[in-house]
Amino acid sequence: MTESASSLPLYDLTARKVHQWAMVALVILAFLAGQPVAVIALTLAGLVMVGGRFWWPADIFRQLTWRVLEPAGILARREAHEDHQTRRIARVMGGGVWILAAALLVMHFYLAAWVLAFAIGIMVSLDAAADFCALCFLLVLVRR
Repeated sequence: MTESASSLPLYDLTARKVHQWAMVALVILAFLAGQPVAVIALTLAGLVMVGGRFWWPADIFRQLTWRVLEPAGILARREAHEDHQTRRIARVMGGGVWILAAALLVMHFYLAAWVLAFAIGIMVSLDAAADFCALCFLLVLVRR
């Protein structure tokens, strides 16, 4: 580990992964269930993303991990040094897009809603499965 990486704060990767997969599951549930469940599920996903960014107790999936799954030994806590600044921005943007997608469903703009919802869902899946933060990657390219 480089000296600069070890100077970054430690974060619970397990809680982040549970949060991300739960968000993806909500989007899939929304798509499969249809109206009105889709609007509720996308809104919930968006609110958890945005609300949890600014007030940790609002992230019910991280809370579940910290208060139940890790203490019970169901999941092992795994920590790593990370820079979360860009992920925090991506979280707010993604949550906002899911709330927008829910509003578009209410307004019967189904194609636009699902394109936006799945675009964010794919990005969250990539981060959950391969630790690939699309916004982080884009910012690196822009800075060059």
